Amino acid sequence: MKHIKILGLLIIALLAISSCKEDDELVFTTSEAEGVAFNTTFLDSYMLNSSLGNNLAERFTWSAVEFDVPTEVSYSLEAATMEDFSDFIDDSTNEDFSKYNIGTTTSNELPVTIANMLDLAALAGLDNDPNTDAPNIGKLYFRIKAFVGQQGVPSFSEVQSLNIELQENTETGGEIPNCPSIWVVGAGAPDAGWGWDTPVELLCFDDVYKTNINLVNDAFRFFLTEGDWDSGQNYTFYSGEGYTIDSNLVDAMDGDNNFSFTGTPGRYLLIVDTVNKIIRLDAPQAEVSNCDAVWVVGAAAVDAGWGWDTPVEFSCTDGYFSANINLVNDAFRFFLTEGDWDSGQNYTFYSGEGYTIDPNLVDAMDGDNNFSFTGTPGKYLLGVDTVNKTITLGNPRAEEANCDAVWIVGAGASDAGWGWDTPVEFSCTDGYFSANINLVNDAFRFFLTEGDWDSGQNYPFYSGEGYIIHPDLVDAMDGDNNFSFTGTPGNYLLTVDTVNKVIDLR
Repeated sequence: MKHIKILGLLIIALLAISSCKEDDELVFTTSEAEGVAFNTTFLDSYMLNSSLGNNLAERFTWSAVEFDVPTEVSYSLEAATMEDFSDFIDDSTNEDFSKYNIGTTTSNELPVTIANMLDLAALAGLDNDPNTDAPNIGKLYFRIKAFVGQQGVPSFSEVQSLNIELQENTETGGEIPNCPSIWVVGAGAPDAGWGWDTPVELLCFDDVYKTNINLVNDAFRFFLTEGDWDSGQNYTFYSGEGYTIDSNLVDAMDGDNNFSFTGTPGRYLLIVDTVNKIIRLDAPQAEVSNCDAVWVVGAAAVDAGWGWDTPVEFSCTDGYFSANINLVNDAFRFFLTEGDWDSGQNYTFYSGEGYTIDPNLVDAMDGDNNFSFTGTPGKYLLGVDTVNKTITLGNPRAEEANCDAVWIVGAGASDAGWGWDTPVEFSCTDGYFSANINLVNDAFRFFLTEGDWDSGQNYPFYSGEGYIIHPDLVDAMDGDNNFSFTGTPGNYLLTVDTVNKVIDLR
């Protein structure tokens, strides 16, 4: 009986082993899924600037797919320089593997930086040196691979081609960064968000950091080191160091004392000047156009008038249209096509689309519902942000000087004082003089010639010429009738418009 029991147990054990072996050989297989496709609205062309490598070039998004097994789907964004993907590298040991394989995720989006595209552009034989025979314009190709597990049949989207152009370096290509960058991360900078995939890089020029940045009403923070949360510098850090901070940037009071942007959402030039301890927002710098222009015509745009001989062209970058424009108190309209009166878009078009419009721009109520400018005549940067749906007027962006400079000296200009060691220079474009200047409650004077006390022009000179002068600038009544600044001390854009005869502070 004992032997029979042992034999029975052996038979049961063998059956169990056989059953386990059969289970181990079970393999779940999937068939190819359908429907994986990009749903990104791609640009006609992507202008790539090598100094902005960490900035977002495009955020790729795609539709979700379902395989015939209930499991999580993964997506890989793959790139190539050939449309048939014949150059694609799938070998993870190859040094160029990461250039072709952008990333893998279980979500439905992945960011691609300018640096990612530049790496691929180099593999495609493009460069940005105008002195070589290599082109700076070409195409890159992308696709999505959807898969489950390791052995499932992958599904691929159609190949998406993107036109790219490498911004060429030139001998006169402007400033060159000469110190380490800093970064911005946060919901207030929507191109970055609270993550390190696409932080906004501020390039450094002689310890002054700056970049164009899209801002919305939310929080952000500066970081000294990319990817390092511990390197953050918040609002209280800078205020504690004695910085003068733009009035549209306040303490978020969110537990981390981040910066909070409270101004009109849109695109700005963000400057952190560690020399003079100033953080300010200014008109965005000119950028390379990558979308179709629009035009302004109308009596309010004095350089245009109601005709097509000299319309004011607004260049476009990523849906942001902008131009410096001379405005007087009259009407104007935007036009999508140069020379085509039927392409006009008036005030009610934009207000009906939900745009927030600068209070100095109103409905002209003239039968055509044009825009009417009601502010102080002068030169402005007029911006139309089709992403955030805002139309704004701001300080004009810097332009190439084409007339002689003037200078300011005086105790009211704290960086100058009453001497010629460090006068404040005002550059001139088409009779419009401007400079950023630190002002305190004291006197100053304009001078036509640097170092020449006899070339001064005081308050009565300009008032006698019929200039409209900002109310914070008055006659000092000091014997020389200098200008006296009576406003809140700080950094201002001081402008002298000799065409419209206006001296303004912004």
